[in-house]
Amino acid sequence: MRTLRAPTPVAALLAASLAVSLAMSLAACSGDSSDSGGPSEPGGSQATEEPGPLTTTANLGKVTGKLAQEKRATVRQQVRQAVDAWFDAAYVGGDYPRNDFADSWPGFTAGAAADAKKDKALMSNQDIGTETTGVEATKRKVTVDVLAVKGRPVAATARVVLEFTADGDAPRDVVVRGRLFLTKSPDGWQVFGYDMTKGDQA
Repeated sequence: MRTLRAPTPVAALLAASLAVSLAMSLAACSGDSSDSGGPSEPGGSQATEEPGPLTTTANLGKVTGKLAQEKRATVRQQVRQAVDAWFDAAYVGGDYPRNDFADSWPGFTAGAAADAKKDKALMSNQDIGTETTGVEATKRKVTVDVLAVKGRPVAATARVVLEFTADGDAPRDVVVRGRLFLTKSPDGWQVFGYDMTKGDQA
């Protein structure tokens, strides 16, 4: 499998937009930065006797602006849930083989979902779905960087890594990694952009 990457101009524009937001917020209010937000949070509970499905390890990365500890934990959990929804819908969940990945981007804004549909070989398993008989995740990780303004979280960057084995006539080990850019809306955290790569594990 060749390595797939999001188009550079789009990724650069999104990253620049987030950087501008960070700079504006820092100029408007005093804040602090912290790389520690408490212990890692697993994606969910596991069975005691038998290991359940692999869960996502969630860590809090850099926090720009003032944000209470309890709000940091909430953001970490909510962003993890948004990432998990995409991981499951686009890659490791559902029945295989299949060629329908139309519902692979829950929690994406309309614009981001439209972009992801154009990049469906990158942002889902559309490229290998028909030749895959099953998918098993071997690593799920997200590190959440948060931007807070006046004590409220307003934006986040999720640095994600998903590794999985795609079974079939020619099994392959795949890695998806990069960044999701999220904004806080009345409906919760939504992905408005991304800078991702997908390819075979080294």
